[in-house]
Formats: sequence, C-alpha cells, structure tokens
Amino acid sequence: MSHCTKFDFSYTSEDAIVKAFRKMNVKCSTEMVCDFSSDFAKQILGRLGYAGSKQYRAIVGEIEGGHIFVCRVEQDKYELFVEHHQDYNPNEDKIIADQFRNAYIEVAVDKVLRKLDLNATRYEVNKQPNGMIVNFGPNLEYTLSVLSENDQIVEDVKGVKGDFCTKLTEDIEDVLSQPTSELKTEWKQEVEMQVDEEVLQVLSLSF
Repeated sequence: MSHCTKFDFSYTSEDAIVKAFRKMNVKCSTEMVCDFSSDFAKQILGRLGYAGSKQYRAIVGEIEGGHIFVCRVEQDKYELFVEHHQDYNPNEDKIIADQFRNAYIEVAVDKVLRKLDLNATRYEVNKQPNGMIVNFGPNLEYTLSVLSENDQIVEDVKGVKGDFCTKLTEDIEDVLSQPTSELKTEWKQEVEMQVDEEVLQVLSLSF
C-alpha cells in the first residue's frame, strides 16, 4: 500500500526542536521572550522592564550575529523566528530557517531509522536541500521520501505493499503535522498487491 501524502508543515514537538538545534550544533535554552512593536521599543522599553505586548515560552539558540527563536504560540504549536543584531544579507534569514526545518525533518525521520536499526534492516539516507530520501530493504528496493514544498510536507512511499506503509510514516506525521491537520493521500497500485515479502511482514510487527 504505497502512497503519497501531503500536509501542512508545523513545528509541534519541543523535544524534536531541541534535537534539531543539536543537529545544527547550536546550543539552546528555554526562555520567556517578549514581542515588541519595534527595535526601538525593545531596546528602550525592554531595559525599563516592560515585557512587550506578548510573552512566549521559546527555545532559543544563539547563532553568529543573532538568535533563532522557536516560540510556542499555541499548545503543541511553535513558530520559528530568526533575529540578527547587525547588518546581514536579506536572504540569510530564509537560509537559516531552511536549515532548521531540514534538521527538524531529519529528527522525525530518525524515528523511522531507529526502528530499521532495531530490525537490522539495511538502509541508505540521501539528504536533499528540502528534506530526506531513505532507501531500505535487502536490496534497497523500498523508498521513503520526506520533502518540504511551499510550507507543506510531501511524504512518498514506494514499493511497499500492505498497510505497513501507513505504519512507516506515523511517527513522521506525528512530529511534522498538527493532530488536526488534513492529510491528503493518494494510494498507488501496490494497495491491491498481497504482502509476500518476509522483510515487510517482520517490519510491520515492529512499527
């Protein structure tokens, strides 16, 4: 039952956010941060003890010339902000945001890789500019692709028969999407095929 599923990308897991910082070799801490209407208000009013218009719990990482803030805006929903303290290339914020997003996607895919490791299943990982592609199986005949496109995740499973393909991606969807997110799925021809591969049968019991 191979499939292609699309859903809106979201930062949902504080644990995964911390691990994403570690993958970028960025030290982080949990802090309360404040929202100010301008840099002037932040510099002047902040020093006077004014807490801004809103306060957020945030995981904060220090980068060269600035910070990455991942702020909790709702229960289990976080937003990413990049702040610089000096002149910088206007495209730099997007580059850093993309790097963090990819690290976060990698944390989600790691959950699948750990289960493949526990079953001594062969796999190869190919990092992409916008995500990851994992080939696995005795002859690397099965494929799991997790890529971001226009604030959505495109999750593609190829070659896998039976309902294992949905079990394969549950952990990823749990980390990368909100519980209320709509998952748009297209099923492939493998949905009609009988599961006869021993590897898939064994893996299915472990996921």
